[in-house]
Amino acid sequence: MHEANEQSTLIKVSYLLMLKWFLFGAICVEIGYCMINFLYVLNNIAAQRKIELFFWIIVALYILFSMLFFKKIFKTLATILKSKRIDLLIVTISGSFSMYLIGGMGVKLFKSWLNTIPWLYLFLIASIPIVFYVSKATRIVQVRKLLSRNKNDSLFLSDREGKTKTDDVFEYYETAERFAERVFNQGSPESLVYGIDAPWGTGKSTFVNLCKSVWEDKYKKEIIVYTFDPVKHENNENLMEKFVNGLTKVIKNNFFVPELETLLAKYVQLLNDSKVTFSMFGVRFGLPFGNASIDKILERLEVVLTNIDKKIIIVIDDIDRLNFSNIKEILFVVKKSFSLPNISYVICYDTESIATLEQQKLDSEKIIEFLEKFVNIKISLYLDHKLLLRYFTESKDDKIDRNLLSNPLLVSKAVEGLTDIFNSTDFHLYIPFIGDARKLKRLVNIIIMLEIDQVDFTNLDLNKHDLIHLLMIYMNYPNIFRKIYNTETQGKRGFFSLVTKNEEGFTPNKDKEVEYSNSIKYQEYLKSLNHNQQFILNQVFDANKRLDSSKNIPEQNITSFACFNGSRYRNGHRNLEQYLNLIIKFSRPIPTDQYKFYSNLKNEILNGSKISEIFNREEFSFTYGEKRHVELWRVITNTNNNNISLEKSKEIIRYLLESIPNYSIVTMEKPEIGLRNGSIHYILVKLLDKFGWTDELKMHHNNTDSNVRGIAEWIFGEKQFKNEGILNRLASEERGILGLYDLLNFRLSCCTDRGGDIYNLSRSLSKHGGSNNPTSGPVKNITIGEMREISQYTFNIFKIQYIDKNINIFEEIFGLPADALYSRSIMYIKSEVSNEFLIKELERSKSKIILFMLYQLGGSSTANGVPCGYYDINGNDDNHEINIAVNSYLFDFCFNPQKSDKGYEYFLYYLYFKYRMVYGDTSMSILNVKEITDVLNIDRVTEYWRDFKEDIKSKTITCGNDLIMIDSNKTSFTEFLKSIYKYLDELLIKD
Repeated sequence: MHEANEQSTLIKVSYLLMLKWFLFGAICVEIGYCMINFLYVLNNIAAQRKIELFFWIIVALYILFSMLFFKKIFKTLATILKSKRIDLLIVTISGSFSMYLIGGMGVKLFKSWLNTIPWLYLFLIASIPIVFYVSKATRIVQVRKLLSRNKNDSLFLSDREGKTKTDDVFEYYETAERFAERVFNQGSPESLVYGIDAPWGTGKSTFVNLCKSVWEDKYKKEIIVYTFDPVKHENNENLMEKFVNGLTKVIKNNFFVPELETLLAKYVQLLNDSKVTFSMFGVRFGLPFGNASIDKILERLEVVLTNIDKKIIIVIDDIDRLNFSNIKEILFVVKKSFSLPNISYVICYDTESIATLEQQKLDSEKIIEFLEKFVNIKISLYLDHKLLLRYFTESKDDKIDRNLLSNPLLVSKAVEGLTDIFNSTDFHLYIPFIGDARKLKRLVNIIIMLEIDQVDFTNLDLNKHDLIHLLMIYMNYPNIFRKIYNTETQGKRGFFSLVTKNEEGFTPNKDKEVEYSNSIKYQEYLKSLNHNQQFILNQVFDANKRLDSSKNIPEQNITSFACFNGSRYRNGHRNLEQYLNLIIKFSRPIPTDQYKFYSNLKNEILNGSKISEIFNREEFSFTYGEKRHVELWRVITNTNNNNISLEKSKEIIRYLLESIPNYSIVTMEKPEIGLRNGSIHYILVKLLDKFGWTDELKMHHNNTDSNVRGIAEWIFGEKQFKNEGILNRLASEERGILGLYDLLNFRLSCCTDRGGDIYNLSRSLSKHGGSNNPTSGPVKNITIGEMREISQYTFNIFKIQYIDKNINIFEEIFGLPADALYSRSIMYIKSEVSNEFLIKELERSKSKIILFMLYQLGGSSTANGVPCGYYDINGNDDNHEINIAVNSYLFDFCFNPQKSDKGYEYFLYYLYFKYRMVYGDTSMSILNVKEITDVLNIDRVTEYWRDFKEDIKSKTITCGNDLIMIDSNKTSFTEFLKSIYKYLDELLIKD
């Protein structure tokens, strides 16, 4: 009896369907009759008007468009035939045949109407469908073209989930494959609900997409996937209707189930207690549903869906982003649909996020208990933090590489700090800040958005730990970051930054004596924050955490930690303000300050442009100073070894050699000049180290001892570099005393113990000087062997040009005019500083040049590099013969009053320079023996004073107008003379 009732219910529904499909068949025939008559009339008119060609063009286009249009209909018909609904096929054919026998109900009326319309109007009416179709097709082509045109890669990371296995950065695929198999459940029609429980940003959507790819690859003909995104309809009152309509559309596109739409419509309307409707040919009709209940409708749906030969998987993502009432509404439908065959659900959510929605009503355990009523099987996703770090690093590198303006140095600092965090035992405390992919994407995007990746911070003291933590505060707590900025910039300090003794807010430590502490204001502010906010702030500012001990804090920490922002000891080191300005105030620089500007010029040079042509452009005029030259040389020097040919490297190095005299020896930070004061010589050394040699393939890759030997050959001017040796070119006689200065600077830059990465050049010099010279082991041993030959060669040049020709080095240096030291930057300098300051810096530089050159030539100590004076003039013994020769040159010629009228002055000036360099203005203490004997032999000093002290003391020696020494004044120089005379007299007594 019960089965009979069910069949009766189904038959009742079938009558309505039969009527619908009977009418469908009849209407199709009616439309066919009308089309035939329409074409017949058009044909007659075309014959009368002799426009048959136009008529047949219309017919051909109609046939073409009909084939395209009916392609979809044929696909639908194939689905209907596959459904084996013979009952509906019989009814449809019956309707068609009935209309055929009648001959069409409105055909005569339609035909007479056609005869009343002017022929031109008929042809226009006939062309309207064609125009519409062509317009639609044109728009599709246009949109596709626009979409294909906008394919430029974004500089930012989107929050779009992964789609395929190639996007599986967290190695979920194997888990997704197993889960997809379990959901397929061997094709069983049993309905189950599967849950994927994981926090936001863990990759739930990517995991689901991987499952979809498995279903697509393995079970394309056995599974239909319907994805419902409730977030798109969260504010829609008919959320359930949107869900069911989407499901209906998916089923209708894959199956012929005509009862389904009406049944689902009844189901939704019952839930919403409103009128049931059904559609026919795009028109909706309302129907009463009498005493129907949800349970009865579900029973009918079960009967209908049983005949479906595919499994339907409904994926509902991000339900944890809905309000709790919508979540319950979705889960209610899922619960009521358990009994429907061939339908399974995959629901993605985060239990903790749902719990926060109802934190005043339910705790996490209650939420879990609530969800268990709906979810049959649940899995959880867990991120491998090593993979998360790798994902961040690779994503950062990819985006930075796409941004040609980027200088990756700062980003590398941030990554170093992030790596430390991921590897620390406290990583679990950082999960709220960087514990998922979404947060790391935001971090990458912030770095790019703030253009931090373009900042050249080579001369900035930045701590990788503080940099990454301040960026996390900026990203997660903008109000706190704003508080930091408002209290620690524009001269303010002592709120977040540490305070010292006797400063307001200092809190002594009861257990030990401390120099720094957090301010009382900071400690009170912390109390108003939650645990996560307190934690991240303390990682930067907590005195106990940042300072291991209260005393002997390393200099590098004081000048780099963000917890310091000036103090009574170091008012100039406002570290925290430097970080804040770096993050907040970065503005796009003018073109010549951008990395891309120099990168493009470098590419021009590598692609064939002459480097001389680039440096001769207006942008590199010396009226702008030397900063732009520095930037371009830096970019060129950092070029990858194998991106530059041997010939191009020779062109660059030769041009650099010729350009050195163009730069200023006088160094100033503002305005920025002084490239010739050592920097340009180190650039030359680096270029030689990277590009001054080739391997067997004419590249710079295989750096064997024999291949890098070419560097030394170029330096000494041998073989292919005969007559263009670097040492001889630097110190060529036409360059005068400053050429010798360049030579000594270059020689010093070649020293291994200077800390530069010049392994190729160092080995080349060592092996060129002697095959037994060490290239490994203690640095000092390597340096002594490496520098012997180049030091002897350098001294020989000096001997030929100055000693043998009796040229006084003091006279040469003191006689240098301003344009010799400032070179081509002199007009720029004159526009930036006063004339008095210009002269002062000029003479200050002369004294530095004297000290530098004499130490490099005659020094015998190995404490700071290895000067020439350490070696013998020839051979491999180190008896300091060069030091002896330099002393003879100084005492027998430069300081000798019989050879120079100012010999006494040069001797005293030299000692004064040494004194001021060591002691400055803080003391009138006398030089000890060590300061004098680093170049001058103490016996020669004693002998010189014994011979000439009476003459020297009898003369009035002042710092003359032609020599303004380092911050000197007559008083300090006069006091110095009294002290040095006394000291030298004591040397005689000791002797």
